[in-house]
Amino acid sequence: MNSVEKTAFSCISASDALSLMRSEAGVTVFDVRDMPSYQKGHVDGAAHLSEDRMVGWMRRLPKELPVVIYCYHGNASKIYAQMFIDFRYTRVFSVDGGYEALAAVLAAPQPA
Repeated sequence: MNSVEKTAFSCISASDALSLMRSEAGVTVFDVRDMPSYQKGHVDGAAHLSEDRMVGWMRRLPKELPVVIYCYHGNASKIYAQMFIDFRYTRVFSVDGGYEALAAVLAAPQPA
């Protein structure tokens, strides 16, 4: 084994993802569901991401800025998150529960 530790992506809750998205500048949010699902509804500011568009995004995104990825339930987003990690992105997050969990947190009343 190599003694150098490999950076891993983090799985975060929908509420933690929302906090990150609201508190940090430069966060990129990706929706990796199919295009019809994305068109039907997605988190404001989220870009649709598919495998054929990854290279283009990776050429533009700074590797040190946070990347938040969601899918249907939190499984496919882990695959995409690992791809970003493999290309040396340092702050990559997969949202547990996917779009529905994020949508529920966004729809919840915010504390005053």
